[in-house]
Amino acid sequence: MPNQAVPRGHTANIGAHVIAGDLYVNGVATPYTISINGAAAVAHIAAVGVIDTYHINGQTVSVTNTTPNPGPDNLTISW
Repeated sequence: MPNQAVPRGHTANIGAHVIAGDLYVNGVATPYTISINGAAAVAHIAAVGVIDTYHINGQTVSVTNTTPNPGPDNLTISW
């Protein structure tokens, strides 16, 4: 399962058919937005100890870590 850190203020864009199933977002009270298949970005907060799960199944997805800089990476996505 690929694992990718999303640094503060950065966006991870994943193309169609890369994620065959679910996307998992893990953070430490980290604010982020997610857009699936070009839809409007929706704001969420990745709570400590809770993994947010999105059914992607071949669609495009963009995840933006909206935590202000500076600081360490605090958001990880995996699929």
